[in-house]
Amino acid sequence: FFHWFDYMSWYPLGRPVGTTIYPGMQITAVAIWRALGKLGSAISLNDVCCLVPAWFGVSASILVGLFAAECSGRKSAGAFAALIMAIVPAHIMRSVAGGFDNESVATTALVATFYCWVRALRDRPTARDGEATADSYAFGLLCGLAYVYMVSAWGGYVFVVNMIGAHAAALAAGGRYSSKLHRAYSLFYVIGTAGATRVPPVGLAPLRSLEQMLPLLVFLGVQLLEAVEVERRKKRLTPAQVWKRRGGRAVP
Repeated sequence: FFHWFDYMSWYPLGRPVGTTIYPGMQITAVAIWRALGKLGSAISLNDVCCLVPAWFGVSASILVGLFAAECSGRKSAGAFAALIMAIVPAHIMRSVAGGFDNESVATTALVATFYCWVRALRDRPTARDGEATADSYAFGLLCGLAYVYMVSAWGGYVFVVNMIGAHAAALAAGGRYSSKLHRAYSLFYVIGTAGATRVPPVGLAPLRSLEQMLPLLVFLGVQLLEAVEVERRKKRLTPAQVWKRRGGRAVP
């Protein structure tokens, strides 16, 4: 696929298809087709491509429900959000069977990334003194993988990484920084950025593009905050001492 060159497009130059499109949608369809074949299904690849939008439309609606339930803490809110997502015209347009397009897969990947992000930040009574939780590790990892899938499927990945970066920055600025935020964001950013650079149309854009500098700055910022947080626990620093050390590290 990545070496596919279409001599009939952009005539007479031709087009290196494998390195100029986001491959997530095509790889997903083929993977589903092969998996169904292993299970004994005789469905054709063409039929799979026709049904992928509908399948992923259902999964996107379910993930929106989980996302809303996680944010609100109410299952009824999650059910209502899933219902609304299922009938929103903009989503229906991208989840109609036969409408095989990047957004069909990318919407599910986008919502999955956001859900894993908020799930990684869930409070745990057993976590004391701002310590990291098992959720911050597990779902931080899954958030990064979901983001890589999002990048492979659609160019709208810039919106996703900036939204998560802005949310992490807002939490830190609002006095809600903790080690679980550090673990979740660090795993998301490192895994997500490393994976994104392997998608041919993207390359090193996450490290070069001005519109993606905010997430990078937030990543550097949380490393600074975590260094002070570790010192605070060891030396039992007061809030005034914590802020003094943060300022000292930020401005050497």
